[in-house]
Amino acid sequence: MNSILENQQYLTDSIISEIMSRLESESENAISAKDIVPSMSLRDDLGMDSMQAVSLTLDLEDSLGISIDDEDLIKLDTVSDLLEIIESKLSEKNG
Repeated sequence: MNSILENQQYLTDSIISEIMSRLESESENAISAKDIVPSMSLRDDLGMDSMQAVSLTLDLEDSLGISIDDEDLIKLDTVSDLLEIIESKLSEKNG
């Protein structure tokens, strides 16, 4: 599962696993974490509505100690978008 994103530094395998399992639990489409790929749409493929996406990001903010702003939430469409935003926030936090 290495290098889901090209320049990832802060998304460790354990963080990615946590994100994927949270996506699995929020998904309405019973997709297992191991089958989730970056190109999947949160809405179309995983069946998440905007409230579930907000709930997911709030959980991730708490567990990762980051803050995701509204502008980033608006851009959230795919699993890849979510991973990129988290990578960016972790790099700001650790940078």
